[in-house]
Amino acid sequence: MTNEGESEPSTSAPAPAGARSPAPAAPEDAGYLGPAEVVDAGPGRLRVRLLDAPPLDPEGRGAAPVLDATLALAAPFAPGPGDRLLVLARGGEAWAIGVLDAPARLGLAFPGDVEVRAVGGTLTLRGDRGVEVEGGEVALRARTLRAFAGTLTERVDSAFRWVKDTLRVQAGESRRVVTGEDLTLCATSVTLARETLKLDAHQIQIGH
Repeated sequence: MTNEGESEPSTSAPAPAGARSPAPAAPEDAGYLGPAEVVDAGPGRLRVRLLDAPPLDPEGRGAAPVLDATLALAAPFAPGPGDRLLVLARGGEAWAIGVLDAPARLGLAFPGDVEVRAVGGTLTLRGDRGVEVEGGEVALRARTLRAFAGTLTERVDSAFRWVKDTLRVQAGESRRVVTGEDLTLCATSVTLARETLKLDAHQIQIGH
């Protein structure tokens, strides 16, 4: 029994020395909104490590939680390992809602057919280090096709060029090396040389 004005004695026992405070709730219980690192990504899968979440080990050791996440961005994006995303996690589910850092590359992935068009204007694709186009089949269609380059290199297994009207080639010099047979078929052949015309061979055959 206590006198008036005196407080009731505490009934809780003091925490033993060296005791730890209760472990924080897991991110899927308390909710998480923060940065996450992509550890695995591919078609239909995305796994992220929550960087600011408490570790799963109650002792405060171990790696940060790793969860399966759903990509929920306004613009198409193909994440890769090492990218940092803004992730919202709650109730055992996680959603990637933003891109914080993608140092290696920025990827755009679209399911199905995709058309990119500049209506009433010009479409320009520019890369400071270059532009690459890759596909099982690539077709170029235009009323006029122009190519400007300091150096043009073509390497193919077989090449076929069909020209309906006239094929014109203007060059400072022309050199052609053929390891096998060099065959030219035409109705009329004309060779003009302003100064010298040379023919050098072990054998020259004219006529049948």
